[in-house]
Amino acid sequence: MDEYSLILSAQNGEKEAFQSLITFYYPYVSKFLLKMCNNTVLSEDLTQDTFLKLVQGIDKFDIYGKASFSTWVITIAKNCYLDHLRRNKQEMISIEEQNMASQFNLQDVVLNHLQADEILKALESLPPEQATAIRLKYIEQQTLEEIAQRFSCKPKTVKSRIHNGMVKLRKMLKGDFYHG
Repeated sequence: MDEYSLILSAQNGEKEAFQSLITFYYPYVSKFLLKMCNNTVLSEDLTQDTFLKLVQGIDKFDIYGKASFSTWVITIAKNCYLDHLRRNKQEMISIEEQNMASQFNLQDVVLNHLQADEILKALESLPPEQATAIRLKYIEQQTLEEIAQRFSCKPKTVKSRIHNGMVKLRKMLKGDFYHG
């Protein structure tokens, strides 16, 4: 059965159609939410919320509209994530306010800044493949797969470059401020 027929069947209340749609879209939604929130437990909860809202609101999907069903599903997932952030905003603010006074220390801020500058200078002395891989991973927050695509190599190669570069950085910085 094609997607169009599944959607129509689901809109008519057929449980098998819902199950087929959920089975097909579950990995897609789950990975999307995991990438959004970077938390496995939260992404699983949000994925469940997404499909609950999909089941409850399937009648609202316009099968003849401009948006595809996958776009509609991902929009529900994104809105579930945004709702979660809004619900937890007050809690996050109060935790930040409590910790602000105890964590804020100008000397620590300056020391951290100096350490970051020292690391960036040391990074320049690494071979370009290692330095770039480390920058992409830790500064630009890219995944090993994304970096591997950029280098046209395998993720294992990127992982090795990062590891070897980090070993060299530790040796260069040992004695300055690194205690590991």
